[in-house]
Amino acid sequence: MGRSIAVSLLKKYLSADCTVAEVKEVDQWFDSMDAIPEDLVGLSDEQRKLVEDKIFERILLNIQAKEQQNIIAIPKKSIRISTLLWAAASLILVLGAVMIWRYNAQLNLQNKNAKLQSVHIKPGGNRAVLTLGDGSAVVLTEAKIGALADQQNVSVVKTAEGELSYKMHKGSASAKITYNKIATPLGGKYSVVLPDGTKAWLNAKSSLRFPTAFTGAERVVQMTGEVYFEVAKNPNQPFKVQSGGTEIKVLGTHFNVMAYGDEAGQKTTLLEGSIHLSSGKFSQLLKPGQQALVEPAGIKVNNNCDLETVMAWKNDLFIFKDMEIKEIARQLVRWYDIQVVFKGTPSKISYTGTISKDVELSELLSMLQFTGLKYELNGHQLTIID
Repeated sequence: MGRSIAVSLLKKYLSADCTVAEVKEVDQWFDSMDAIPEDLVGLSDEQRKLVEDKIFERILLNIQAKEQQNIIAIPKKSIRISTLLWAAASLILVLGAVMIWRYNAQLNLQNKNAKLQSVHIKPGGNRAVLTLGDGSAVVLTEAKIGALADQQNVSVVKTAEGELSYKMHKGSASAKITYNKIATPLGGKYSVVLPDGTKAWLNAKSSLRFPTAFTGAERVVQMTGEVYFEVAKNPNQPFKVQSGGTEIKVLGTHFNVMAYGDEAGQKTTLLEGSIHLSSGKFSQLLKPGQQALVEPAGIKVNNNCDLETVMAWKNDLFIFKDMEIKEIARQLVRWYDIQVVFKGTPSKISYTGTISKDVELSELLSMLQFTGLKYELNGHQLTIID
């Protein structure tokens, strides 16, 4: 029998309202169980059913894993009668456990989890390609730690932390400025320290183009996708971010820009300092905590922006707060590099929950399943069922 757990924590888990640490605690509790507990007092019949199904699933998976270890550990030439008897006894135990389990619970597990157990879609990670000024490309995922290239008076270095860094050589600035571009694929992220010391974090399917040295009156970069900036202060040389027809001007500040083509408008969120945003004939000065939504009709400002949700991607988290499945699906596509299709009209139900971005897709889907999501997973195609 496993260790005890608070029923209140189980209820939070079933409603997808746990913190990352609490999710880990409940998962460890499930793994510790070798039978169905009798003391789940306080849960509704539906909640108890979900907990029992989850425990049963873990028990079967643990038995299968142990059997596999024993099979691997026994050389072919040393198989004896006792080994066969042990295997037969194990099989009887498994069959016995299945027979005493409710028949409808077995059917539910088969329908819900059979395909998930055969498909292991890993989460994204540090993946990006750097295009140098001469057009050559460096796959940063495969590149070794240390100097990657020298461009005029600038060295491009991959740090031990997996970050890209630009370091100016001693002496005068380069006579010829070239441009570099870092781009992340679906399922990728990366961070870079620009020549002026500005730090930028790229989310999946994003890019950043910048010069190997900032000269002149301004520091100008171009971006696509989603990038978080911590701009090095320089009152004499404003920093500008260009994305489509939008330009953001700052001196030194922290802000996030989301400019994916499949989102409803571009969102710029200010965490620290101040920024001036312009798009066509429209312009807006933002204060910390505000978010600007740039649309063809103008710029809308949200004064009560949820900064935790905005910055979840940079902090390696999925944070869903009253979020519809269509918005969640767009995040899953970017991070797990999958296809999502909807069978029927997408539901307007809102989902709430927090989970690490380090988990496999199946774990995240299991969390959403507890809150009512119906889906099918075939290879890398996720079908959301209305």
